Amino acid sequence: MDRKYWEAAHLFRRAGFGATHSEIMAHKAKSWSALVEMVMDTSRVPRLAPAPDLSPGRDWYDKYVDMTWYWLDRARRPVTEAPITEKMTLFWHGFLCSSLEKVNDHKMMFDQNQLFRAKGLGGYQRLLWETSIGPAMLRYLDNDRNSVGNVNENFARELMELFVTGVGHYTEADVRESARAWTGHGLADNGRYRFSSADHDHGSKTFLGQRGNWGGDDIIRLLLTRRRDAHARFLCQRLWSFFAYPVRIGDSEVTDIARVYKQNLHIGATVRAIFLHPNFRTDRARQGLLRSPIEYAVACMRHTRTDCATVHPEWYLPEMGQQPFHPPNVSGWRQNEYWVSESAVWAKGQLASHLRWRLYDRGDITDVHKVIDWNPVTYKLSPTQSVDRALANLNLRLQTARSRQLLVDYVESERASDQAWGQRAGLLMLPLLTPEMQLA
Repeated sequence: MDRKYWEAAHLFRRAGFGATHSEIMAHKAKSWSALVEMVMDTSRVPRLAPAPDLSPGRDWYDKYVDMTWYWLDRARRPVTEAPITEKMTLFWHGFLCSSLEKVNDHKMMFDQNQLFRAKGLGGYQRLLWETSIGPAMLRYLDNDRNSVGNVNENFARELMELFVTGVGHYTEADVRESARAWTGHGLADNGRYRFSSADHDHGSKTFLGQRGNWGGDDIIRLLLTRRRDAHARFLCQRLWSFFAYPVRIGDSEVTDIARVYKQNLHIGATVRAIFLHPNFRTDRARQGLLRSPIEYAVACMRHTRTDCATVHPEWYLPEMGQQPFHPPNVSGWRQNEYWVSESAVWAKGQLASHLRWRLYDRGDITDVHKVIDWNPVTYKLSPTQSVDRALANLNLRLQTARSRQLLVDYVESERASDQAWGQRAGLLMLPLLTPEMQLA
């Protein structure tokens, strides 16, 4: 096995949304540290495309489609253009969750998405503060209705339970006092953030054993200082599980990465440490995660050289189980087995089937008639040659001989069954459903 090839492929999948065979070949000779620096170099990010038209008068679904296309078309950019920014956007979308279903405002959700994109590799304290006072989060967790004399504890509780420490590191009294500190952070009539001093509780609060006239920014500061160890383990467990393989909060990998994170709570430095950790390059890591539906859809677009306007991923992602801007709840999406269901498998097949006809109509396979000729008498290529030609046109290399042999067996069975037209579907569709395409 060409280990450098598959290690580079692994890094490109985890730091982005996958790489083509030619991209991997172009970079696999680099040292591991050089590869990591390349994927972390955000100076390579292209200029932002014009924002989608989310004006109030447009159709609700059209706005949703446009903002989804904006994101996923950016995610499918080459490995040399730092797709890590879009991968981090996906991580934060599942960690600092808001949902369009409740927020019901496209611009609020799009602005949150842009915040994750711009600040997702910076300091966590700043990112958490800006997310907390962002209109999407204010509305999603009801803090826009949190005022003195009418305290709402929803955001205060989720801030600690899901965004900072996890359960067990605060008391119910801390929740109540935090909620008081977060009063007055709301929305103006135009939907923008507004702090109302009249709605804020200016009295003293005792939080995590510290007494003062605390505001929301103080609550975040106190959490990240007085619960620094618990927070570091909590967040690093999620980061390692997202980029490498699922771990528990007490595992050694979390301890190692938390040591880096605690230095200055910097996300980019922590992600770099994950990629440089020796366990990230193990077989356990390379085989440890299934692609989420969004990752799968983007990978399919990368390998077929198509865009959202051609593929319409929004048609298939809901049935796969991951609809952009619609996390299932405030705790986000889970991993691996969460993506395995009959409906998800069926939806992947539908997406691949849609792509087969798009590619066939485009004439994407070189000398396509030689690969899938209907007339058995005029076959120009052997089954093996046909499979290799199809894979080459998808710029896809299969890791195991078994995957390739199953495709060859398929071609041979179709030719033997006098149903040669089936090869047209199979050789443009089945490679997108191989085990290699399912691994994140």
